Amino acid sequence: MISRTLMAFTGALFALQAAAADTDEASIRARMGKMFPDEPISAIAPSPVPGLYEVMLGASLFYMTADGRYAVRGDVIDLEQRRNVSEERRAEARQHAFASIDKHDVIEFAPAPDKRRTTLYVYTDVDCGYCRKLHKDVPTLNEAGIAIEYLAFPRAGLKSESYKKIAAVWCSPDRRKAMTAAKSGEAIKAPPCENPVAQQFELGQAMGVNGTPAVYSAKGEELGGYVPAQTLIKMLADGKI
Repeated sequence: MISRTLMAFTGALFALQAAAADTDEASIRARMGKMFPDEPISAIAPSPVPGLYEVMLGASLFYMTADGRYAVRGDVIDLEQRRNVSEERRAEARQHAFASIDKHDVIEFAPAPDKRRTTLYVYTDVDCGYCRKLHKDVPTLNEAGIAIEYLAFPRAGLKSESYKKIAAVWCSPDRRKAMTAAKSGEAIKAPPCENPVAQQFELGQAMGVNGTPAVYSAKGEELGGYVPAQTLIKMLADGKI
């Protein structure tokens, strides 16, 4: 089942664009339906480039001519303004998706509300070395006013031991304590429970996450993998996150 948050992500990619003309959309859908019968088209909308439409096929964003003949895979760059238009669209969608996540479903490490200056969203795996390194930086980041909101992303998949470990963290009565313990190599014992791990993993895949940690700003901007605490603090001071 597709989660509401995943639907919010794919829908937000096109929320700010006008609807595609019916005839153009029909042409694109007909062509894509023949080529990729098993892949659903999430949405079609005009792109900033005249004659090209943004098409979301599964979790992939690409561009297509109105007649459905030519497809373009890659980012659209505005050379005059030196902007990656495609990445801006993806960042908008990520920001919308993160905002739609139930706060009870994330594991948050945050400073006091009056000290909070920004939030970073981090896809994490308890068996990941750099995830453990980032977690050791969390107290320093919190002191600087940076909150961390963890989302689960067991890299080995939903049938792996990593999934069982991170699900146990989410099922623990004290999830913050369990997260810290798990990233210190401790075995977490908790009875199975309904948890958001699978949905968060699915959302991460839709966002293109293929490794951990995967760090995003409050605006949905992709910051990469592990970033040293002092670098993040400087980025905050410079207004970059």
